[in-house]
Amino acid sequence: MKKVFLSVLGALAITPAYAVETSGTIGFTSDYRYNGISQTAGDPAIQGSLDLAFDSGLYAGIWGSNVDFGDDANLEIDYYIGYGNDITDDLSYDVNYAWYTYPGYDAADADYGQLNLSLYYGSASVTYGYANDYFNSGEAGQYIAVDYSHPLPYEMSLDLHAGHSFGDYWGKVDIDDYEDYSIGLSGSFAGLDLSAAYIITSIDSEDEVDSGLFRNDNALVVSISRTF
Repeated sequence: MKKVFLSVLGALAITPAYAVETSGTIGFTSDYRYNGISQTAGDPAIQGSLDLAFDSGLYAGIWGSNVDFGDDANLEIDYYIGYGNDITDDLSYDVNYAWYTYPGYDAADADYGQLNLSLYYGSASVTYGYANDYFNSGEAGQYIAVDYSHPLPYEMSLDLHAGHSFGDYWGKVDIDDYEDYSIGLSGSFAGLDLSAAYIITSIDSEDEVDSGLFRNDNALVVSISRTF
């Protein structure tokens, strides 16, 4: 699957039929949280991406980050391809497929794919993600999220998020369905994108992890990135 994505990216990069915009991002976050659960054992992460966007609405890219699962997993690289367009002046949609990989991870084969559907209205969005083999576990995992960004003075915004993780996978790992919420501020300064968000999960106290691997306790996460 990784070879398929790389072939598609290569083909898109040399396609002359449409105007293409390339961009890259490099960033730092105090904790890589995915749906409220730390992928770096509560430690910082360096992350980056490379993206191709066509005026037709088609796009593709690669994203990477360090991870820590307590074994030989230390890198995540994701490949994605998607399409987005406007329905009306205020309403738009996005459909993408992402392939999550963990190069050098010998302790487990965790690579998996996920289909993501998003609908945007003004500053609000709803996203649904479905993986029929979440984390290569043989069980399905699903996620639905609602996000809203309210503009503030000085080119800042108030960011609100609510997500719900559900599906057979979560019963398999004994966490069951749970919610993650966050409230934060974001903005730009001197060419840098800055954000701070306080993350909360509804995971039961007996399943809460407040330090080390797969932390899922409440936490303040601070991030900084630059796009070029």
